[in-house]
Amino acid sequence: MRIDMGDQLPTEAVSRQITNDTQFMFQFYKPCFQFYAPSPSIDSHMSPRRLQQSLTTALHSCPLLLGRFTVHADQTISHSYDPRNPNLPTFEFQSTDLTFSELKSQGFAYSLCQRHNMDLAIPDGAIRRLSDEQPMLMVKVTYLHGGGAAVFAMTNHVAFDGNAMFSFLAYWAQCNNGHGVELPVDLQPVSNAILTNVDQTSDISKDAAQSPAEISVDATRLPAEIGTMITRAVSRDTMIPCVYSITTQDLRKLKQQVEASGELQDGEWVSSNNVLTALISQCVARANMRAHVYEHGPWTVFQALDMRRPLGLPLRGLGSPIILAECNASADHVLRPDRLPALARRVRMSVDAYTPEYLRNAMHWMHTTYAGLARDGVDEPWRHFWFSALNTNRRCVGVSCMNRIPIYDADFGAGRPVMARSFNPRPNYVIVFPGPPGETDVYDSLHMYVTLECPAMDALRADPEWTSVCTLVSEF
Repeated sequence: MRIDMGDQLPTEAVSRQITNDTQFMFQFYKPCFQFYAPSPSIDSHMSPRRLQQSLTTALHSCPLLLGRFTVHADQTISHSYDPRNPNLPTFEFQSTDLTFSELKSQGFAYSLCQRHNMDLAIPDGAIRRLSDEQPMLMVKVTYLHGGGAAVFAMTNHVAFDGNAMFSFLAYWAQCNNGHGVELPVDLQPVSNAILTNVDQTSDISKDAAQSPAEISVDATRLPAEIGTMITRAVSRDTMIPCVYSITTQDLRKLKQQVEASGELQDGEWVSSNNVLTALISQCVARANMRAHVYEHGPWTVFQALDMRRPLGLPLRGLGSPIILAECNASADHVLRPDRLPALARRVRMSVDAYTPEYLRNAMHWMHTTYAGLARDGVDEPWRHFWFSALNTNRRCVGVSCMNRIPIYDADFGAGRPVMARSFNPRPNYVIVFPGPPGETDVYDSLHMYVTLECPAMDALRADPEWTSVCTLVSEF
């Protein structure tokens, strides 16, 4: 069913330009489940009528979720609010014979939810000039047999990244509880102004043909051909997605081992995310080579970097301009567990190497190239760019640490979610979410979404360096 927005919609709202940062390269829908334990309050606070009313209230304050993509004459794209938009957010609800205990016993497996029709079909999130547009937000609530509930939601990542999506769900929950709250700053469109003060004499900006290593473009192939070119030819049936957990205590110990190793020079430091990236990269690359999925050799290791931090821009607002901070790792760096401190240091140094000047000039190159494609009549130029490290034909492994997003903040009046579950279909690119809140309401573990080809997953499960600190939560 479609959300009935009534006649209270604003006549206009601020638009957000999509092609002014790298966010337009994330054209897909990001799904997530939030699971709620049985509670008498679910019947009263999470009834279909109350949830629909509060969702309508929340959407009135966040009109860009009622928006659509607009392709302008110069082929730039904005995400614009349009009160005539026929593709309004969707809201569905149902009941199932599945119990909360059964879900919990299966690790809240995503596939179990699919078998009980608790999710929604994930549409192609690609922006196209001529096609039926999909809603920016889709929600489905399932009431479990004997009590408990599951809230499934997904947004188009090109418009709303993970932080924005979970911030909106938490905001919706506050509206459901009747709180008079203002829209969080995480959901307000802001100007990133990435291209200000670009050094026009730098190596990148003065030669539009010289692309930064992290971003690729090809105007000679159709988008479908590019997708085939950068995707390893394997059957989806051979991919194994799993969720693993590492405790924050074990991660602290690993960081302390790196700090005590003597590898860091005076004044150097590493973050917990750098250490986790190094550990994941070592184990995943090692598993791929031991299983002969990829040939023995050096790897490209990356950690996703929010460009706003080195650029000194506000870390709030819709979307985050991302770059994959790359470094090279020899086979020795990934095959030998005792090289973990060296790899963690290398990851830290690669992140620090992304200076404001480099990032501005990389974006200047991308804007210049994009404008050139548009002038040359290349159709849908936004579908001709990709991150080089996401070419699965290459030996690349990386991590996106999203351990600060408010994934467990959506309390609709029946308690916070006891577990959340998402889906990461991309091999060798590991997404890290916070684990469920502990006794102190602060998460004490991190959940890692790992997808590998079957032989590599078997090798990962047999790796003592991995299993000594990482525990399987659930398979897909």
